[in-house]
Amino acid sequence: MEEAINIITSYMESATTDEYDEIAKTIRHDLVLTDRSKNIKKYLQYIPNTSDICRACEGSYPAQAVLVSLNTGDSYSLDLFERGIEPENYQGSTQLTFGYDEISQSSIHISKSPGENQGSAEIEHGNSIVSIHRMKSLFCDHCIEAMLEAVQDKPMTEIVILDTENALFYPVECGMELQIGDYKLKTDYQDTGYEISISPVTITK
Repeated sequence: MEEAINIITSYMESATTDEYDEIAKTIRHDLVLTDRSKNIKKYLQYIPNTSDICRACEGSYPAQAVLVSLNTGDSYSLDLFERGIEPENYQGSTQLTFGYDEISQSSIHISKSPGENQGSAEIEHGNSIVSIHRMKSLFCDHCIEAMLEAVQDKPMTEIVILDTENALFYPVECGMELQIGDYKLKTDYQDTGYEISISPVTITK
């Protein structure tokens, strides 16, 4: 924390009036890109939480298993079948979902074929940057701590898997196998990112 204060003080005391906007960008760059993954939790107490609604634990999800972006708060359903829609209505259809996080530069591509009882989520690994400032505006402190705990010491830190019914967070990591609700999820590493295969626990014909 002392290092961060010294950085800010040095910039501000040496600035001219015309330089403040550029200095603000520089400070953000230096502080965000500094490797502090091991000490990231200690910064939580110094940043006020400004979220009106926690995007992880408040409200309702139409899915049992979702991917959640820590930087954007966006969620992406991994369920093959939407609640309230009969499986036979999906015959022959393919559903595509895309997502992108400009802070970590990670991308998500989900392809689901409910009629064939299969789907996959491809996550292209970015730079692993997680903005605590953004998280504090999107999630409650309890969920922030739980998400950071899930990704601690993991290669993929910017996206987690959420079990919506049990409010549990899991990391995206190679070799992990999960059963969340009616679905089995298996994660492997492919080329530049991760691939999560999705299948129902009970095959629907």
